[in-house]
Amino acid sequence: MTETPEPIPPPLLPSRVDPGRLGDLEAADLDAEAARLAEAERATRTAMSPYDRQLREIHARQEEIATERRRRERAGRHAARIAVREMAGSGEMRALADALLAEPSPLPEGRPLSEVRAFLSSGGQVGFGYPTRPGILGFTDGRQLRNATTWGEARALYADGWEPGAPGAAGVRGVRVHLSGTRVERVVTPGEVVLELAGGEAVTTGQPS
Repeated sequence: MTETPEPIPPPLLPSRVDPGRLGDLEAADLDAEAARLAEAERATRTAMSPYDRQLREIHARQEEIATERRRRERAGRHAARIAVREMAGSGEMRALADALLAEPSPLPEGRPLSEVRAFLSSGGQVGFGYPTRPGILGFTDGRQLRNATTWGEARALYADGWEPGAPGAAGVRGVRVHLSGTRVERVVTPGEVVLELAGGEAVTTGQPS
């Protein structure tokens, strides 16, 4: 265990002149007092120099470690995106639109959508719904809006002809997702979302509908 060295006392500080006496000093005395303080400042800065250099070195090394952590994190995300794209391109994954109609169901009907592992076919894990309201998939019949919170509810609505999105002429159609771990959200087609089953088995991908 490294022992903490005893702190080195700072350079001596000239005794303080009572502010009430400053008005009685001659100009030369004021200059002399200012010179003593300037000398004390130089001595203090000189004494601090080794510590300042060490602090800069410590901060530089901390930044090097942070840079390596960012490199590993970004490399991991890049590898994950490549893996998803390769699986999607090889036909080993199926788009959400196909999985919703697949028989038998590729996922347990009662599984919450918040627990379904979903990815963009271009790479990157996503969650259904808004970042502040995850695990919801909205469907519309053109007039009404219903929110599915489980895989079975989503399958039932899709089988009945409901489409992901919001009703009305101004309603946004598509699957609202957010990038996992962020507040970034977007609306994509059901064909741009691919799913993964528990245990590493994946549902395969089709073309965007």
